[in-house]
Amino acid sequence: MMPLSSFQNESLVGHPMPLLANKTLDGKTIDANYYAGHVTVVSFMAIGCMPCMNEINTLNKITEEYAANGNMQVLCVARQMGNQMVQFNGEDKASYFSMVRKALKADPIKYAIQPACDGESKMEVKKDEDGNVNVGLKCECNTLSEKYGISGIPVTFFIDKKGLIRKIESGGPGKPNDPEFYNKLKTEIDLLLAE
Repeated sequence: MMPLSSFQNESLVGHPMPLLANKTLDGKTIDANYYAGHVTVVSFMAIGCMPCMNEINTLNKITEEYAANGNMQVLCVARQMGNQMVQFNGEDKASYFSMVRKALKADPIKYAIQPACDGESKMEVKKDEDGNVNVGLKCECNTLSEKYGISGIPVTFFIDKKGLIRKIESGGPGKPNDPEFYNKLKTEIDLLLAE
């Protein structure tokens, strides 16, 4: 994984995963029971973050490969509102978020999505000194930095069957379907499943 993000709180390793109040898009509550008995890969991401977009296809592949193993799951904690993530995964040609996903060549997310933002999230349009227009997202929530010590994304948490954080990796793949990223994920998952 490439060091494209920053993680400030290594003290979380060996402790239970801090919980968000928000539910997944399909209505599941993420609590201690959600993690119990499963190896869970938690990917912290945001729409428009290129390494975050690059990891989606690999995490989809991992989700499909381990589908028969009821002891492994993937969770996306997105730095967006729920409605934005629904639009991101959709096919609406008028949706900014769907257009971003397609432009960045990311597939729709096929694993659980938990929006981290429970406040307003706004589009920010700025012009640089050359007159180029840059569109970005400004999220009002500080959940990721406050609860998890994350100051940049993507960050991946590997959680064991007891719900304890066992490893934290900062950064993501430099390209879609990166075999090095895929192999690193599989190695960590298989080690935790073997316990």
